[in-house]
Amino acid sequence: MRRMDEIAAGAEEPEIAVLPAEHPARPAVRPALWSALAGAVAFTVSAYVTTQVRAVRAGSPWQDDPYVGVVSFTEFLVPALAVLIAVRALLYRRAEPKPVFRTAQLLRAAFVCTLLVAATIAVDGLAVVLRADHALWNDGTPWLVAALAPLAALVAAALACEARAFRRLPPRDGHVPGGDWLDDLAVLAETLAVRLPPSGARLAVRIARGGAIEFAREHIMAVAALASLGAGLAIGVAQAVGEHWTSPVLFLTFAAIGTGGFFAFSMICNTALRIAAPREPASAGRVRRSARMAVIAGSLALPASAVLRDGIRTTLGLHGEIDNAGQLAVITFAGGLSAAVLVFAAMLVIARRDGVPVHRRA
Repeated sequence: MRRMDEIAAGAEEPEIAVLPAEHPARPAVRPALWSALAGAVAFTVSAYVTTQVRAVRAGSPWQDDPYVGVVSFTEFLVPALAVLIAVRALLYRRAEPKPVFRTAQLLRAAFVCTLLVAATIAVDGLAVVLRADHALWNDGTPWLVAALAPLAALVAAALACEARAFRRLPPRDGHVPGGDWLDDLAVLAETLAVRLPPSGARLAVRIARGGAIEFAREHIMAVAALASLGAGLAIGVAQAVGEHWTSPVLFLTFAAIGTGGFFAFSMICNTALRIAAPREPASAGRVRRSARMAVIAGSLALPASAVLRDGIRTTLGLHGEIDNAGQLAVITFAGGLSAAVLVFAAMLVIARRDGVPVHRRA
């Protein structure tokens, strides 16, 4: 690899740090990824059974909010993240050198996936400790509680494997360029093109060499918003059909809750996992930066306000439970708007203190 003084002197296209096939980190990465995927699969099956099978859910300690609000999101987020990990891992062949950035990003994604499972297990365990909905517990409840133990063991094993793999990774120099998940999408599309029928191969090559990937990279917030809206509407429709809803307000509220939660998670993951990194990050002014953070915070507050609605009412000095769609909509959207306004104001103050200009610099 070129020395950093050569890079600083202006050498073109410095090499990306790679892990050779014989690097000690390589044997540790595979079990870390496999253990995370195994935990994700086991969790997804468990979450589906305990939330969608009525006979099983009837005795669940975590069948109501705020506990079920967590699993309602993680049962979709965990398998989605697991699929992304599995697809990107197709590029992780044993006999070839691997970019350090790809290995590190895969491990970070595996860690986030495992943390989501761990958080859900912790919330379910809290419901058991607090004896939530104890009057509804039945003969199946002890089995549900006992099923948390093997899931927790899988999580512990996955975290141990991930920690071991992280420790073996070489330190990366910040001056050495890396990549993002969209870079590997192009590589994966070209790799799969040779195995697809002609029509599929043409589509794969078009994805890899066209402008779609670069467009998504530069407009990741809009792409995430559209994808989240589609997911939120789909979940709202499924809930409306399954529960025989007749209230448009209830449908729109649940669609907004799903959209907000998925959007906030997508943007947080984009930052943490480097899914789409702009080629030349723009220097945004404090208003735009504050607005961006406010939108994310407000989106995250939508599901948070919904699942914590009874606690919020109690804090505000109101009495009684929320028992109609209008009340749920008011507290959900009011919570989201309040969070957005507070974060926007706080970010403006912080940006002004740090000397960030009002408008984006050209």
